[in-house]
Amino acid sequence: MLPDFIALAKNHGFSAIEFSIDEAAQMAANNGFESVATLFDEATILPITFGLPTQWRKGEDEFQAGLATLSERAKLAQDLGCSRCVTYVLPDNDEPVAEYSLRSVNRLREIAKVLEEQGVRLGLEFLGPQHFRPDPNNFWFYDIAGALGVVKQIEDGAALENVGLLVDAWHWHTSGGTMMDLASIPVEKIVHVHISDAPDIPIEMQNDQERLLPGASGVIDIVGFLGTLAALGFDGPLAVETFNEELNALSADEAANQAALAVAGVLRAANIEPVRLV
Repeated sequence: MLPDFIALAKNHGFSAIEFSIDEAAQMAANNGFESVATLFDEATILPITFGLPTQWRKGEDEFQAGLATLSERAKLAQDLGCSRCVTYVLPDNDEPVAEYSLRSVNRLREIAKVLEEQGVRLGLEFLGPQHFRPDPNNFWFYDIAGALGVVKQIEDGAALENVGLLVDAWHWHTSGGTMMDLASIPVEKIVHVHISDAPDIPIEMQNDQERLLPGASGVIDIVGFLGTLAALGFDGPLAVETFNEELNALSADEAANQAALAVAGVLRAANIEPVRLV
């Protein structure tokens, strides 16, 4: 629940959260906009990023239904002070890549148009591990260069300027990304950042559902990752994203405490003064 998540963030020193815009919309419908705004304001927690609510990967009817409510959702986010929206893009969708990519670009362009009207940016997350692209002859994009190319396709097709990347350190690592790849991203195209670490196993064996807290193993050069982003001039939000059985077994309070300590530790190691922790 949003109130509990906000309280958890505040209690452990975070200053912002990723949140569900659908949950916020339901609360606003039930109790009024001020009931949602007050939750954030009283806790001094920023609603920094929301997941795209439109089901753009599904059938046309579901896509159109979600698109019809997106403007209202985006306006609510902007009214709450949030101007970032993110979604992930699978490299492979079990169909010919030409069909999958064309439909996806067209749908993401329509989504970006609606978001831009409300002053909201769209961040696309590329997914790096090999298990998302089982057919080496039929996949779309999975790395920074590919993602930037798709951003250009989307924007050039409609004179948009609000599309960029969600840069996830784990997906950057599992895509075989380098610091030079990271440095190639125009800073204005970085919408959001996720950080974590990876188990000490070969890169081709990495699994999306097995991630560690940032700095836990040192497999991912998170200090270099953060330092490169800082050198680019990125001063936006970042979130810790892990999928870990040991962490999941802890209470919400203890898991949040460990996450906060891990993020603070890697920022300190990278010589970065935290402004917003998510």
